[in-house]
Amino acid sequence: MFSRAVPVAAGFTRPMVISSRTTGGACSATIGAYVVINREGWILTAGHLLEIVRQQQESARRYEGYRDNVIEFHRDVAADKRFRKRGVRTFHHPSMKSVRNHSVWWGADGLRLVEARVAPAADLALGRLDPFDPATVPRYPVFKDPSLGYAPGRSLCKLGFPLHRIEPVYDEQANTFTLPPGSVPLPILPLEGMFTRVVDKRTPSNEEGSPSSFIETSSPSLIGQMGGPVFDSEAMVWGIQSHTMHHPLGFRPPVPGGPAGQVVHQFLNTGLAVHAAVVRRLLDAAGIAYESET
Repeated sequence: MFSRAVPVAAGFTRPMVISSRTTGGACSATIGAYVVINREGWILTAGHLLEIVRQQQESARRYEGYRDNVIEFHRDVAADKRFRKRGVRTFHHPSMKSVRNHSVWWGADGLRLVEARVAPAADLALGRLDPFDPATVPRYPVFKDPSLGYAPGRSLCKLGFPLHRIEPVYDEQANTFTLPPGSVPLPILPLEGMFTRVVDKRTPSNEEGSPSSFIETSSPSLIGQMGGPVFDSEAMVWGIQSHTMHHPLGFRPPVPGGPAGQVVHQFLNTGLAVHAAVVRRLLDAAGIAYESET
């Protein structure tokens, strides 16, 4: 059903790898996805992914501030040596688990995100890649008309880079992260799910001026797919993947071979994607060009 649509969607779906190193030296990576929407290099992704980047930036700045204070303190050669040691201990040392270094790889070397903005209520982020070569995208996405065809039962497909793990290495001398051989290019994975319903979420401070709408699918959004597209058999984009909902089913079967009385709570996991209506509203408000069904 999606054999023709997946190659089309893969052309405008890219990976983002958020690498970080803690004060204690541990390196890790978060994998997400994004959708390139036009020839100017504008992209859409999940808002919580850029929130991770923002938090890491703040943590890295705090560490830099701590380091600069320590260096400046030791430069005061007039201070008594023992006093200098006591003084350094009075500085607030960052946690060993706090982020010291970070970077984002946007699927190709040399790319950076500029003019980024986030709509938190919708878990949607917008930004522009720089520099960007429009020839790298064979076909740009077409966003569905939100007033047409949203009837439950339609089969949809999600695309992204789940079930893949990257352990970055930090190069101290080059002050950069490297991705180990074999970790890129990231394998892209489609996942089918039936469109079940539209879910409206209201928040006290909704920046969109109306409830944030999400389309629900009968399969979960996997880690590594967040920020990627949800599309139909014609590669028309219905939404941008956001998160997974966990619905308790009320079944509590006993744990096989477990202690007496121990049970397992059963859940149905469904995926939520930012509705095309919300996506188009954000793009229209920002004056960003995109292709639409009508």
